[in-house]
Amino acid sequence: MSSVIKRAFATAFICFTLALPTFAAELQTGPLSDEPIWTDKPVRIDRKKQSLERVEVERKIIPLILRPTMRVKVFDSTSFEHDGRLYVLTDAVAVHPKKLCRGDDQHLVACGQQARIYFRRLIANRTLTCEQDFRFGAVSFLRCAVAKTDLAQTLVTKGAAWAATPWLAHQQQAAMHQRAGIWLDAECRALGHCPPPKRRGEK
Repeated sequence: MSSVIKRAFATAFICFTLALPTFAAELQTGPLSDEPIWTDKPVRIDRKKQSLERVEVERKIIPLILRPTMRVKVFDSTSFEHDGRLYVLTDAVAVHPKKLCRGDDQHLVACGQQARIYFRRLIANRTLTCEQDFRFGAVSFLRCAVAKTDLAQTLVTKGAAWAATPWLAHQQQAAMHQRAGIWLDAECRALGHCPPPKRRGEK
């Protein structure tokens, strides 16, 4: 029995020895190089000669989370202060807080103050998920949502601001048709926006 095992081992060794040169030749698919695989010095790469596929990495924008309290300082219907920084909504234009709107019955309404108060109620004690468009000094211009509802869209729909970007034009037209908020005023409807209140001496 042991002689049979020895002969089997001898036969396997001879087959392996004969097949080794062929196997080595198959591994040598290209010219050998003495250049190291890893270098300890920076190597300049020529992108024009690089044959590797370059995969574009998707940039993820981290949202800005703001949590204004009930004491948040609101300046008008699109801007507020939080932690010493001024934030302004990009997609809506604020009504001047001292603007008075005149209805068809000639009754005056403090529409600017109402719009400011409405905006304050939207953001106070709420969690705002925002995306900053750009910043200038201590001012950040951004788009914000509360519970996935865009703030600028809500303000324009309720007539507490007017559209600054084309995507809110439909909501503004609907608010004007309903004479909601600032659109109670005939001058605002005619201009498509509300001019600031006139100063003393202005006609």
